[in-house]
Amino acid sequence: MSDQTDRRAFLKTAGVSVLAAGASALEAQTQKPIRLAIVGTGARALAHLAILKLLPERFQVVALADPTPPNLARAAGMAPGAATYSDYRKMLSERKDIDAVVVITPSFLHAEVTVAVFGQGLPVLCEKPMATRVEDANRMIEASHAAGKPLYIGFQKRFQPAAMKMHELAAKGEIGAIQFVSANLFRGDWNPLGWKYTDPKTGVATNWRYLTFTEGSALLEDGIHELDTLNWILNAPVARVMASGGNNVFKQRETVDNAAVIVDYENGARLSFDFSLFAPNAGPGSRRMVLIGSDGVMQPENGKISIRSRASQAVRYVDLVDDAPAAAREGNVGSAMDGETYKQYLAFAETVRAGLPPVVAAEEGKNVIKLVLLAEKSLRTRRILTWHDLPA
Repeated sequence: MSDQTDRRAFLKTAGVSVLAAGASALEAQTQKPIRLAIVGTGARALAHLAILKLLPERFQVVALADPTPPNLARAAGMAPGAATYSDYRKMLSERKDIDAVVVITPSFLHAEVTVAVFGQGLPVLCEKPMATRVEDANRMIEASHAAGKPLYIGFQKRFQPAAMKMHELAAKGEIGAIQFVSANLFRGDWNPLGWKYTDPKTGVATNWRYLTFTEGSALLEDGIHELDTLNWILNAPVARVMASGGNNVFKQRETVDNAAVIVDYENGARLSFDFSLFAPNAGPGSRRMVLIGSDGVMQPENGKISIRSRASQAVRYVDLVDDAPAAAREGNVGSAMDGETYKQYLAFAETVRAGLPPVVAAEEGKNVIKLVLLAEKSLRTRRILTWHDLPA
């Protein structure tokens, strides 16, 4: 078996590693870069563009689309030679040199743009959440199937070294069957300079993350990363969702600023997830993830994964390796320049060039937005909801 075949087999089973960077250097030299168009050039797009500058052998940004001139100009400065468009539809109709499209718009526009891109027969990398409604996620999946092109959902946090290692160890049964998970996200508020949507009901221009129509749910915007990672590790169907939450500090917006979510899985496992937007200095407990199995407890701890067995007083520590280059982990550009986004683009290149299935499939993206939307509905209605209380 060739080195390239070995690499691709690993990517299929392990969820991708940066080892793809070195292992396919020769291959990259014999292929032209994938020509990308980016729709949406806000803060998150800057992180994408910074990472793409580190991958010139694999990607070339040839076009940018955004209706906001300052955002478009700033992004163009990071992608020399890329054509700029105020309307993505004009870009798609005029450009015949695009190999794939990255969608980084506000959440409520993901479905519209993605379906249009599939209408041109092009692959899509869509930022999370894939949509703000299950029906829209289904439209995106149907368009992907009709075009015969992949839809990759941008849950780059799956590539965090701790998440990948815990997924690996859980699958090996290191702590037995996972029975309970305790996790949280305590963070500061959204970017106050984010794009403002003019609500036709009020005529008031409002940060899009403060409106239910444009964001869907505060949990869809960021807590969804943790919920997706945990769903991936638990690997079980959801049975019931219950949540409580509201606006304790930011009272003048539609989307909540805190929530407590409990998810029951069909295999008996239970997840407790706490979320707050008014905790900018929460410290080391701001992103906690504790997995409790029938035989022990596992969690990130001091840069390693700790495993505490029920049968022993000793603590075992498993080392973590981040094989992303240092330049991809500087975190000084955009909203979240990180090694995980670097690895995500390596995986996307494999999907586009080699036809490998997306590491984060569209159905997985749909399932986690459904989970979040059930939590949102539960906290609004004060009811326990089942998986079947929203469309399939």
